[in-house]
Amino acid sequence: MIAVENISKIVLTNAGKQIGYVLNVVVDLESKKKTGYYVVDEESESEMFLSLDDCLAYGDDFILVDEETKFDFVLNENPQLLGKRVVSTDCLYLGVIKNLYFKNKTLKKIATEKCEILSKHLLNVGQDFVLVSFKKQKTKKKELSFPRFDSDLSVQIQNEVTLPEKVNLSTKYYIGKTSDMDIFGYNNERIIAKGEVISKEVVEKAKVHNKLNQLFFALNRKN
Repeated sequence: MIAVENISKIVLTNAGKQIGYVLNVVVDLESKKKTGYYVVDEESESEMFLSLDDCLAYGDDFILVDEETKFDFVLNENPQLLGKRVVSTDCLYLGVIKNLYFKNKTLKKIATEKCEILSKHLLNVGQDFVLVSFKKQKTKKKELSFPRFDSDLSVQIQNEVTLPEKVNLSTKYYIGKTSDMDIFGYNNERIIAKGEVISKEVVEKAKVHNKLNQLFFALNRKN
């Protein structure tokens, strides 16, 4: 299962009430388990945590939850993976995380526009970068692995980006396009409103608030 498939979906209760939309996926980095989603409440402009156990059904555009589901307001976000740049302990730049792949709710690998990396190689997830290490480790028998290259790196280089179009992360790529959703910063500051044209200032503000990945997913590609 790919994590970004549920990004931006509208969350509604079985009584027909709209709660907000999915902003990001939440992963417990110690157990590598997916625990839920961060949901933006459009009325209060605040982020809430939605447990995976409270999701009743998934559709192309919606996620259904029970009317009695309790949402917890997010005070301290867990480090996010999507949208962060990846660097190895050998100082090799491996791209920006675009997809997370799960099996039975367990994170198996991350995918950038450059490569795919097994989750066992995640070392640290910081505010700006994800650090990975490819130092040799004791492997278990029948362990799931991916094709190797240049000795012990469990990284699968892709000839083509798995996204529907080539990703260009320069500022110029965003300018002039419009956003299909509202995006908010750390203090619920609105970075850009739905339908607003993206400027250089908006891109720089998204970088400061670590919301550049959300800006990418919000792009109206029909422009």
